Amino acid sequence: MNFKKPSGKTVTDTAAMTGGVLVGGMVSKAVFGLIHNPDATEDAAQQEKNESAALYKHLGLAVATGAGAFFIDGKDTLTGVAKGSLIGMSVTQLAEVIAKLAKKGGVKTESQASTAGEKALARAVGLGCSCSNLSMGLGNLIPQSYRYNLIDNNPSMGLGTSALDLSMANDPLAITPAI
Repeated sequence: MNFKKPSGKTVTDTAAMTGGVLVGGMVSKAVFGLIHNPDATEDAAQQEKNESAALYKHLGLAVATGAGAFFIDGKDTLTGVAKGSLIGMSVTQLAEVIAKLAKKGGVKTESQASTAGEKALARAVGLGCSCSNLSMGLGNLIPQSYRYNLIDNNPSMGLGTSALDLSMANDPLAITPAI
């Protein structure tokens, strides 16, 4: 490995690949959301089935997009963007697989960890946020997020007594329509 003064082409190519990796990671999460949409259930067997299906889908996407990056050849900027996008998709899916396997393997989340080593390990494998909800294949989405609840007229949470108040919904995926 040699360090040298970067040329304009090197800077452009690196920026294109970096942008591609970023966009690929975001697209990867969207694609996974399209192909894996389990029903919410309290049945433990069905949850385990959903988790296993999500794991295989993550692996499939990682392998397919990683292999796709091998087949792209070229020296232009568009090639860098395309290759970076496929690499970003693959890396994002592999990170999800690692987090799921670590969780199944008994690695504690950062909030559960008691030592600095356990906390560092949790962060390294993607379990650093105590808000991670891996049970439904949603990756690192916050399980209790603010949603629009158009019926609740709680003046302390939004616009007073109008039908457009914002409040914390009990079901994080529910959006209550106005009546």
